[in-house]
Amino acid sequence: MDARERGTAFGGRWRRRPHRVTRLAAAAAFCTVVVGGWFGPWVGPASAHTVGGVAATDYRTRITARAEPFPGVTVAPVDSGNQLELTNDAARDVVVIGYDGEPYLRVGPRGVFENRNSPATYLNRSRLSPAPPPDRADPEADPSWRRVGDGPSVRWHDHRAHWMGTTDPPAVRRDPDRAQLIQRFTVPVVRGDRTVRVRGDVSWIPGPSPWPWIGVAVVLAVAVVVLARTRRAPVAIGTALALTLVAAVVHAAGSWTTGSASTGGRIGAAVPTLGAVVLGGVALALLARRGLRAAAPLLVFAGLFVTIAIGLADLSALSHSQVPTVLPVGLDRATITLALGLGAGVTVGAALHVTDRRPREGPTDPSGQE
Repeated sequence: MDARERGTAFGGRWRRRPHRVTRLAAAAAFCTVVVGGWFGPWVGPASAHTVGGVAATDYRTRITARAEPFPGVTVAPVDSGNQLELTNDAARDVVVIGYDGEPYLRVGPRGVFENRNSPATYLNRSRLSPAPPPDRADPEADPSWRRVGDGPSVRWHDHRAHWMGTTDPPAVRRDPDRAQLIQRFTVPVVRGDRTVRVRGDVSWIPGPSPWPWIGVAVVLAVAVVVLARTRRAPVAIGTALALTLVAAVVHAAGSWTTGSASTGGRIGAAVPTLGAVVLGGVALALLARRGLRAAAPLLVFAGLFVTIAIGLADLSALSHSQVPTVLPVGLDRATITLALGLGAGVTVGAALHVTDRRPREGPTDPSGQE
């Protein structure tokens, strides 16, 4: 029995079996593509085309006064300021006032209701460039309430609480490296005969330079590629891919609770990470079972998948100040850097072995002969 029949990447035995692992790898790749394509149209409106579903930004929305306008009632910005969220755990309804002083939303024990006669009901359906409200939307008319949720929370695009322009404000364009106030806002909230004004502001907070992180990613990628040309290539590539998958999972976990999407939307946004873990796991199993040359094509695909779907998808977090994650911002950026650098290194390093025709090197038998 020669080395070709005995050697594997980790010193195990070469076994001539039907290509079950290869078929499993192909099935995993096919299922990942199909699932991603199925969820894509549904996830799109709820996410911002990132792993966590919310894009990083340099605009900071905050509540500066009356974050708790009434006992049991809280107001907070969510989705990096793209929406406001009001939660009412009290026994009495509260009403959010729209742009023309009209009742807009009602939240209470019976659920969430929107006023069909409020122009805000229609203007708030789009974050930017909303269509004009229909003629029937009359802020002077009596409210026509329509139940839209169970409560006790409601989220909405409040155009008072985020920058509405499609380009940065003139002051930011003149001096983008300086933190500056963009606008202040007020949202009236009513309970009974009492009105409380929730106040906040929108500021521009410039982000850091992405180049140190990108530099680290390049160094990691080069290191993996260099090791991929040595006798330790299987261990180097396998370890790099395993670390990449861990980074992807940590990054996705940090983003899981930051957005306002439904559970289905969050699961859909997690499809890239799920796909990366499945493909990467199958690739590592194939590497351990049949060696680097057999696993190289799937390793290329897994590395490329992680690089694009995890690293490049959230690349903006490296250069923006407001990062949607519950992790420390530095740790979140580190996970993106690992996915980007190690993923690229695995892609290129494994590609070097796809067409490698050199004989496999296997361990010697106890007698010392090949």
